Amino acid sequence: MTQTENAAPAAKGGAKDYYGDQITVRFDLARCLHVGVCVRSIPAVFDTKRRPWVLPDAGDADQIAAVIRRCPSGALHYEFTDPSQPVEQGHQPVCVRTADGEPLWFEGEVEIANNGKVISETRGALCRCGSTANRPFCDASGPCVEWRHHPH
Repeated sequence: MTQTENAAPAAKGGAKDYYGDQITVRFDLARCLHVGVCVRSIPAVFDTKRRPWVLPDAGDADQIAAVIRRCPSGALHYEFTDPSQPVEQGHQPVCVRTADGEPLWFEGEVEIANNGKVISETRGALCRCGSTANRPFCDASGPCVEWRHHPH
């Protein structure tokens, strides 16, 4: 697959898959808080000035997976194409980090009950101010946006 053909279209409001030979990267724009861990870590793979902005074959699959596991918002996930490779897992135990004016950052395998629907997730940023349009996740649209000037 060529680098310009590597992206599957996103369902409305859903995530987009970027296919590589060894790893598939899933990106959910609605969850992205633009902290920049990905673009600072492997700019050859993640470059927001390029289309497609994710090129899974431009880096080592294990390194890409390691960077994705550090994505604090949970907007990025991965799956190795080789079924013998380990699947993405959460961190044990569950950890929740708080700071004034920031979302609730969590890491670990959690289930979030939201309006009768259960969401299973391994990391993310939960809205604390109630102004998000992407409940229960923070979209940085409320009064708590000051944290964005101090990326993690």
